[in-house]
Amino acid sequence: MPAKRRRALSLMERMYGLDIDQVTRDMAELRRQMKTLKANREDLRERLTRERNVTSREAQPYVASFVDAVTRQMRRLEHKMLELEPELIKHETRLRDLYQQQKIYESVRLKDLRDEQAARQKREQGELEELTLLRWNR
Repeated sequence: MPAKRRRALSLMERMYGLDIDQVTRDMAELRRQMKTLKANREDLRERLTRERNVTSREAQPYVASFVDAVTRQMRRLEHKMLELEPELIKHETRLRDLYQQQKIYESVRLKDLRDEQAARQKREQGELEELTLLRWNR
């Protein structure tokens, strides 16, 4: 019976491990998206500072519309980043919960294994004592 229980606990550990792997992949994807958005935002900031320094009178109306367009694009990127933040936090919380659950099953399985080993050693010790007594009485 304990071996059957340990197999079931081990199965639950593996299932939580698979869930952990999936959440980890989802988090990595979200982090990759955040990194891309931040890089795009920084590129836009650099372009904005470079292009703002145009001094010719003919280019000034175009520069103003360019600055406006870049500013709008940066706001969109920041809005998208703000949308991703709660998802990332949700995944981190889920990952923490999954690790806790997996650890519970692992702890119970290992305790069960230790208890069985202790019981086996106790049985073997009892058998050895019995054999010793039988030999002594001969």
